[in-house]
Order: sequence, then structure tokens, then C-alpha cells
Amino acid sequence: GYGWNHKRVYRIYRELELNLRIKPRKRIVREKPEPLAVPEAINQCWSMDFMHDQLSDGRSYRLFNV
Repeated sequence: GYGWNHKRVYRIYRELELNLRIKPRKRIVREKPEPLAVPEAINQCWSMDFMHDQLSDGRSYRLFNV
């Protein structure tokens, strides 16, 4: 096949009023999920999270919490 950008192809299809079939993404099926490890001591298991918020002047920011 040709290496065309999918966004460009979609834009041209819209300009020509053609129907473009968008393929649904295939999900990865896991047969047997691994059990979660139980921590045996303090600070052995950490977690992380992304948070985002908006300031009063409209600017947004993201935080990475560990």
C-alpha cells in the first residue's frame, strides 16, 4: 500500500462527499490476567497519577503525582 496520511485521506473524502469506512480498533484480549502483587513492606509498591486543572486566568496545567 501507499504511505498516505489518514487525516489527509479523510479530508479529501469529505470534500468529495464520499463515504469512508473507519475501521474500529481491535481490543487486545488477555486470556488470564496476572494477579496483583501484594506489597510485603512499606514503600515497596508505589502508584502514579496524572491530574489536570485550570487556573482562574484560564491557563491549564497538568500534575504528575507519585
